[in-house]
Amino acid sequence: MHLGLPTIFLLLLSVVAGEDVYASDPNIYELTPSNFDKVVHKSNYTSIVKFYAPWCGYCKQLTPIYKKLGKFFHKDGQYAVNVVAVNCDKDYNKPLCSKHRVSGFPTLMVFRPPKYNQDKPKPQGVHAMETYSGERSFKSIMNFVNSRIKNYVKKFNNPSSDSLRQWLSNPSTRSKVVLFTESNSIHNMYKSLAIDFLNSTEFSMVTVKDKDSFKQAVADLNLSSITDFPMLFNVQEGELVRFDRPKLDDKLAISKWLIEQNGHLPVEGQLSKKDRYYSKYRGIKEKKPKEDRTEKPKKEAKKKTVHDEL
Repeated sequence: MHLGLPTIFLLLLSVVAGEDVYASDPNIYELTPSNFDKVVHKSNYTSIVKFYAPWCGYCKQLTPIYKKLGKFFHKDGQYAVNVVAVNCDKDYNKPLCSKHRVSGFPTLMVFRPPKYNQDKPKPQGVHAMETYSGERSFKSIMNFVNSRIKNYVKKFNNPSSDSLRQWLSNPSTRSKVVLFTESNSIHNMYKSLAIDFLNSTEFSMVTVKDKDSFKQAVADLNLSSITDFPMLFNVQEGELVRFDRPKLDDKLAISKWLIEQNGHLPVEGQLSKKDRYYSKYRGIKEKKPKEDRTEKPKKEAKKKTVHDEL
């Protein structure tokens, strides 16, 4: 039987339509029921998830924006955000999409981790889920997700405060890092560093409003000759060791420096063992998992606590 060009084109389109759109993207996790919990719920990172169908027109319109988000969060900014996609057109993904009550495409959801507990370092309970219903532009989605990144940075509003001196001098089993800056807000990259080193390092930020007052306040710390901000220091036995680069916009470089200074590997982020293991879920087109084909019924697990702390 002879097939005309329009028929051949439609057949090819039907084959391509079901393929995972983000399987080859190095910055986006294309997940299935077998690895969704591992990446999303076993992390102290915030996750944004796009539930989609390849044939959906609105999904296609969002694709370049979503790829840009993946590059921004994972590659450029290295923020504490997982960018995830789930192809709801796949039969083995439909239970996952149904579980999250996906009724239209695309559906964007943000998953926020529970508060970190030093006594129980692994995330306890499932992440709090929130459907994004705002404008589907890069800036709007980016700002929304940024606002959901956890903050573990202790903030001091005055370099001469007794609370700062107490924090610097108090003995701790964890390393300490302090940032002096003229900014009043904590940058998301700095928040992300604190999340990466949650199990080993305490992070703080000091807002400097007046340079002359700053010189007087830190005279005993041998910092009075420094007037350029921001400045990042590692605290070692009461001594402050400065990160010697003029700009603090390279998270990878700062992470390597902290590892050299303190000997602690991050538990999250690009230099962690976890990222090396989970990188196989980014940029590689996964085959249908065997466990998804012949999944055996499991005993009903105890209901996990959902945390919703910002």
